[in-house]
Amino acid sequence: MRFFCAIIIIYSLVFCAFGQQTNPVERQVSNPLTDTPNVNPLSEDPPPQTPKKKQNKDSDYVVEGGDGELVVYSINQTGSGEKGKEIVIHSGRVDARYGIYRIQADKITVIRETNMMIAEGNVVFDQGDDQRITGTKSEWNYKTKIGYFVDSTGFTNQTDDGTVIYFTADRVERISLDEIKIINGQFTACEDSVPKWSFTAKEVYAKTNVALKMKNAKFRIKNIPVIALPYLSIPLRKDDRKSGFLTPTIGYSSNKGARLSAAYYQTLGRSADVTLRGDVYTSRGIGYGFDARTRANSRSYFNFGTYVVKDRILGSKFNGTDRKSDQGGSIVYAEGVQYFPNGFTAAVDVRLTSSLAFRQVFSDGIQQVISPIEVSKAFVNKSWNDFSLNIQAKSEVISIPNVRVKTRSLPSVHFEKRPSPLKFLDDVYFSFKTSIEGVSRREAVDDINLYRQIVGSDPIVTPVIGQRFDLFPQVSVPINTKYATFTATGGFRTTYYSNSLDSFRRVLGRNIIRSYGEFEFDVRPVALAKNFYRKNGSFRFRHTIEPYLTYRLVKGVNDFNKLIRFDYLDTISDTNEVEFGVTNRIFTRRYTEAVTAEAQKEQQENPTGKSQLSVQPYEIFTLTVRQKHFFDPYFGGALTPGRRNQLSTIAALTPFTFGGIPRKWSPINIDFTYRPERTIFFNTRSDFGINGDGLRNISATVGYDTKLLKIFQTFYYTRAVDLAPSLQQFGNSFGKEAGTQRGSQWNPSVFLGDRNKGIFGGVSLFFDFQNRRATRGSPLISSLGTIGYAYDCCSLVVQHYTFNVGVRRENRFVFSFRLNGIGAFGTEQFGQGLR
Repeated sequence: MRFFCAIIIIYSLVFCAFGQQTNPVERQVSNPLTDTPNVNPLSEDPPPQTPKKKQNKDSDYVVEGGDGELVVYSINQTGSGEKGKEIVIHSGRVDARYGIYRIQADKITVIRETNMMIAEGNVVFDQGDDQRITGTKSEWNYKTKIGYFVDSTGFTNQTDDGTVIYFTADRVERISLDEIKIINGQFTACEDSVPKWSFTAKEVYAKTNVALKMKNAKFRIKNIPVIALPYLSIPLRKDDRKSGFLTPTIGYSSNKGARLSAAYYQTLGRSADVTLRGDVYTSRGIGYGFDARTRANSRSYFNFGTYVVKDRILGSKFNGTDRKSDQGGSIVYAEGVQYFPNGFTAAVDVRLTSSLAFRQVFSDGIQQVISPIEVSKAFVNKSWNDFSLNIQAKSEVISIPNVRVKTRSLPSVHFEKRPSPLKFLDDVYFSFKTSIEGVSRREAVDDINLYRQIVGSDPIVTPVIGQRFDLFPQVSVPINTKYATFTATGGFRTTYYSNSLDSFRRVLGRNIIRSYGEFEFDVRPVALAKNFYRKNGSFRFRHTIEPYLTYRLVKGVNDFNKLIRFDYLDTISDTNEVEFGVTNRIFTRRYTEAVTAEAQKEQQENPTGKSQLSVQPYEIFTLTVRQKHFFDPYFGGALTPGRRNQLSTIAALTPFTFGGIPRKWSPINIDFTYRPERTIFFNTRSDFGINGDGLRNISATVGYDTKLLKIFQTFYYTRAVDLAPSLQQFGNSFGKEAGTQRGSQWNPSVFLGDRNKGIFGGVSLFFDFQNRRATRGSPLISSLGTIGYAYDCCSLVVQHYTFNVGVRRENRFVFSFRLNGIGAFGTEQFGQGLR
């Protein structure tokens, strides 16, 4: 372990760090290297530590001085000299105090004329609770606060994370009110007699709340010199930040070679900063960019930046015959929220990458690697009374084999009135939605012939800005009875499009108006409930059954296939359907803190005797079963048999498609959640067909979260559904239902141990069983293994990544070595836009 630590420190400290780590202005933000930081962390900041306050016993002391100046307690004292020039010698547990300063010693001589104190034997000097210096002898001017200490030890807790830094020195000189000079000093956060790590230096300047600055410093492990540093600065600021170079980091991957990263951090006043970053991939190229952060107030922030990689300029280059292609590119990102005093709220979340290949190769999270969707949004919103105004810009890119579908909504203005009662009609509620938008859709393809073969037409390319105007007023009438609640809702919707499609899916400059009426009737019977008790009569749980039925009619969407699909609004079709289902819930009781006097009084009368607790219902079990019946299986002609149909009424029941064939009955959707304790969670969702197709898909999520053991896993399975003989005419080229395909993926994660104490580690795996079966390859497409050990004053973590997906095949090692009170050394993700 010592040898491994030494190697890591040598590499990470070759360039010393002068800048404080880039903590945000008002709050600390984690910097995980994985998509599951709770399961696979590199390191975690230790909890703040503060020295215990010292108690003073004044009994048996003779007191000299007072009246707001120097006060000295001692057992014996002798003095000589005229008034104002006395020389007083104190002995026997001497305790001298002057404001926040305090000196304790076996003997103290006070020279009033020069305001000097000469302390001898077991000298202890305290400056409040933040700093302590000890020694065998000291001379100190209690007026100017200047002096020195010999054979000293001490501590300061003015580090960034509150860790106590201890030091020893041959001599400590207090050269000003806020600066100390240390000769031949040693510094560490370890309390061992032989510290696990330490810094030694011939000359050190420590400035209160600023920094420790060392000249000719040496980093030591178990007092063994490891590396010499000509200069080192350790920040001592708790709340402020300091500009400078950040700790260089290294890593290695089989695909990109060694990765050397460096950064410069610059503060821009109290509310902003910027970090300039640079990476060298020894087998690929270079990366560079910046991250800027601002905070307008305690709730509002705005971060933005960019990252660019110049690929194939190092290592193996692309020469036209090499199979390795240039996968460099760039990303621009911005994220933030701004709350205005007048009630407006602005938010932005933008991720724009030059290509999917760039994101897959140079991002470090598996979700970034495999996700085909990239969404960017920005909006301004204000809500008042029953109204809401939303101004939005949105861009979405979906990358699938051979095709990239780009849709934009810019600008987009939405105005909405929430349901509110009409003044002239009792129990009648009116609402409306309206919007005006500039929309576009562009499909970029790699192989036009393959696209035409599959789709039967050319890609859709609309004008840069098309117009879409929508108006949707609604009226609702609730009817409450003793046994059920009925709600009737009616509305009329009109949508104007400046462009449309012809029968060959070609974009025309011909406008189209879609108008339809909608009626919905919702029935909610009263919930059935029963309490269950134990044999001793105490309450066990309550079971409730909540059925519902909703009839829905949409009529008037006559030109569905002429509409260009921009988003969900364009997938609305005619439908005549009824949805019905039932939800089962099980409630038990949990005790929570009683915060009101009434709750505390009720609890005190409760025979359980749990003081200051109140009883609250807790839902441990939920099971919902639902289905739809379609009176019109063709949805007014919108459904085309034999291909995947994206209709809003289908997507509203389940995220998995079942629109490849006309059907009167939808699959049965089951949603089950079980959470008996705060630490345990289980959820599963599935669809069962009733036309002989059985289980169509299933997903399951399991979580177990305790201090020493964390287990998370997600799994999903989908089938390529075989059609009944009567429906074979609607099958795809494989005889399966269009839109369905086999898929099986599993993502388990396990983490053991306490990241702040002792050994800890974990593993996260991502399997794709189906797509690797045809190639007979390993189903493991990504893995992350973590192992670390946390001492009382430092921690070491090593991680191993593997990627085997898409264009990425690589192994990568990263590490983090943390010195409490100093900072973390090792591999850090540079370029926030790639996280």
